[in-house]
Amino acid sequence: MARNEILLNGAMGKPFQPYRDDNKLITAAAWAPWWLERGDSAPEWKNRRPVFSPYTLDDNLIQQLSTPFGTHTAGLWQQLPSVAGNRYELTVEGMAWSSEDPAPGSRLEPSDVNLQVGIDPTGGLDPESPLIVWGNVAQPLSRWETLRVQAEAEAAIVTVYVKSSPNLPKRQQSVFWRNAFLRPVGRHKRSVNIVGAGDTHIILLPEQPQPGDTVEVTVSSNREHRFVELMAQKPDKALAAVQSNGSTRDGDRYLWRYTFKTDQDGLYELRFAGDRGARLLALRLLRVARDAQLVPSGSARANYRKVYVLLPPTADKKWFEAAARGAFDGRYTIGFSADDAGIGDFPAKHVLAVNPHHWPDVLTVSWFKQHYPGVQFTAVAVSAPEDLTAWLREWLPE
Repeated sequence: MARNEILLNGAMGKPFQPYRDDNKLITAAAWAPWWLERGDSAPEWKNRRPVFSPYTLDDNLIQQLSTPFGTHTAGLWQQLPSVAGNRYELTVEGMAWSSEDPAPGSRLEPSDVNLQVGIDPTGGLDPESPLIVWGNVAQPLSRWETLRVQAEAEAAIVTVYVKSSPNLPKRQQSVFWRNAFLRPVGRHKRSVNIVGAGDTHIILLPEQPQPGDTVEVTVSSNREHRFVELMAQKPDKALAAVQSNGSTRDGDRYLWRYTFKTDQDGLYELRFAGDRGARLLALRLLRVARDAQLVPSGSARANYRKVYVLLPPTADKKWFEAAARGAFDGRYTIGFSADDAGIGDFPAKHVLAVNPHHWPDVLTVSWFKQHYPGVQFTAVAVSAPEDLTAWLREWLPE
């Protein structure tokens, strides 16, 4: 399966910024901190609020939590779009230093550090919720270990957590996190539009832009949200430059306005998020494509059989390269546009739709019959790029 990047800043690295302007809570962008408070009767060293900060290891900035001479139960979280019924796997690399010796990585009389990763399938923000599915507890002292957990989404948003909870206070008590990755397991769907808390939703103008168009975005909610921004992820996963045009109140609704310019064909993901991307408040997918319907569907210069390998918007370079290897002998056309696949008058038109269930609106033979009569549609459901290569090499047209 293609590597679907659902998390923002999965590296848990730069850029870093103060969480809500608190300089003791410096977190990686798109990640928010959490911690449990010390009880009134607990000793001073127990369940202290960690200092969250960047730390350089192996020439890379990564996320650190530290409570020297103390313990904590704390970590970070991020909300992500999901579809109820889809299953997701979270993997994160974690490491801890726990020692009575201040030297980095020392293990003199260490404490158990109890690292875990978890998924709240309902999208909640309570780290003590019994609904969170936690993975196994790990003790990765002075070494990196990959922690993992799987859960089935029950809502349009899930929340991922990383957690550490050392047992004993130590002179050196630090936890490090890096390389988080959330992936769908098996066949999955994507949400086209998520309406978040407070009836928060995204309005677009135009709704069907072409590359080069400027898109006006209005976010509307009956609840006031703070520390918010619009994030526009392009088809190549880079973030587009978004201009904020301020916020207003219209009756009982709050409005935020933004603009950004499209520069690529494909599927854009728009997230209205709080806390630099950690809290997902609304999401909408936007397809940007040249209007193929404006091009006359005339006869080709020469009659030939057209075979078009149609890749879904979720496909990355590995899938494109796999399609090219499989289609080379037959000299098939490869692309990402359903309209481009269907257009043209040919004696025979074959569309080989790779994983059509990965489109926001699942592609079907009925869609092509309605818009491009005469297309011979074949759905190709494969789970890995190498499987696609093998299938294309063996495929024979009817």
